[in-house]
Amino acid sequence: MNDEEMPLEEFILLPDTIALVLSNDDYTSNYINNHPYIRTGTVLSGDQTVCYISDDKYEELFEDMGPYIISMIPTVMGPLDRVNLEASGIIQTHEQPYLNLTGKGVLLGFIDTGIDYTNEVFKYEDGTSKIKYIWDQTITGNPPKDFYFGTEYSDVQINEALKSEDPLKVVPHQDTVGHGTFLASIARR
Repeated sequence: MNDEEMPLEEFILLPDTIALVLSNDDYTSNYINNHPYIRTGTVLSGDQTVCYISDDKYEELFEDMGPYIISMIPTVMGPLDRVNLEASGIIQTHEQPYLNLTGKGVLLGFIDTGIDYTNEVFKYEDGTSKIKYIWDQTITGNPPKDFYFGTEYSDVQINEALKSEDPLKVVPHQDTVGHGTFLASIARR
């Protein structure tokens, strides 16, 4: 089975697969359609797409698409494979039933370019938001307690926005760069 026939979930896990973010426009779409070695993944904020290629195709892609490559996502394999996790004692600790290390109840915070709260990856199956708060430091208005700038939006406001026909009228926060949305989408599970 060649790379193009392999399910994306398997292709992503190959050690020679490179992940990168490409602009999501007509040029890029046409290029991807004519080059099946590029595998597309998640669309970020509508104008960026996470794509995957084999490292032997990177030079060709870079020559053709250099200006359309927004960033490369490094592949970290060594520290995350089972041998290293066992050697460091992480697996043994994690599997202790009395520690209850499930990740439930953990709240993650991101300080970045923002988040596209309308993206499906940040919603539960019932359409409500997984996001508890957004603190937009570029919008003057209602800062978080003990702060004096920006505007804080709660999950109540975010859910209200998601139900509305024009969410940005309710919660006008946007991630115009896409980096914060990308990072948060990795940790969403």
